[in-house]
Amino acid sequence: MKKMLVTLSPLFVLIAAAAAHADNTPAPAWHYNIGAMYEIENVEGQEDDKDGLYEPSVYFNAAYGDWTLSVAMYQEGPADYSNFTRGGYFNRPEMSVRYQFVDNEQATFGVTGNVRNYGYHFKNDDGSRAGTANTVRYGLTPDWNITFDPRWSFNGWLSLYQFRNDLDETGYSDSRIEAETGIKYKFNDTVSLKTNYYIERGFNIDSDRNNGEFSTQEMRIYLPIELGTNTFTPYTRLTLDRWSNWDWQTDLDREGHNFSRIGLFYGHDFSNGLSMSLEYAYEWEDHDDKHSSDDRFHYAGIGVNYAF
Repeated sequence: MKKMLVTLSPLFVLIAAAAAHADNTPAPAWHYNIGAMYEIENVEGQEDDKDGLYEPSVYFNAAYGDWTLSVAMYQEGPADYSNFTRGGYFNRPEMSVRYQFVDNEQATFGVTGNVRNYGYHFKNDDGSRAGTANTVRYGLTPDWNITFDPRWSFNGWLSLYQFRNDLDETGYSDSRIEAETGIKYKFNDTVSLKTNYYIERGFNIDSDRNNGEFSTQEMRIYLPIELGTNTFTPYTRLTLDRWSNWDWQTDLDREGHNFSRIGLFYGHDFSNGLSMSLEYAYEWEDHDDKHSSDDRFHYAGIGVNYAF
């Protein structure tokens, strides 16, 4: 018995230490965020046939300890794809749950599961209804950050998606991966540099289908500049490889692209729980296809958030 107590004594010490730490650790409290975004995208010269979109969204997040629950609602942007139109309906809800497994000064690691519905309301050229479609996306996203020293860190995220329902109507592939990861270097408390690799790949597990397959690989470079309660982030996206066969109804061949973007993000914290953001980007869209001309693309977004 004495020998057993000696053997187990280190375990007792660890349990006692953990209990003491738990007693001294403040109980977690609820933290909330509520906000809205308004985003627009437009291709130059395409105003007449409405080849663009806008996507307003609202969201609510609730965090308690290591858990974060989120709900969001997106509106489908109107568009015209030559032979049918899509109406604007606030019909794209998303729900997600995130758990933070690791959170300390050296590393963080969390995993998010989410479900999002993509609702479509199709119309004929005369405006009459031509049917609806609802594609559901299931996702799993781990994210991480590893701090090597006060200047260098490695961070990123990886999303795995599965799409279900009405894929022939919406044109989506049944599977997708999306990821962005890279190195951040902090020059000082004001200026940092982030160099990331980005990939998004749509593919089909079902070998009899090839709608909506695509691949995008980019180098994304950010230069965050923090000045008091203001953050300025000029950035660029440089295409490494890009192709698609989104015209699955008429042409199953891959179409090559070369998209490069420059943009500026601005964020302001009012120091009372309220914050806002503005963003603008300009993109060169060069298409390797005899049926397509090169395009110039504009993106703009405005957001507001209240934390309490």
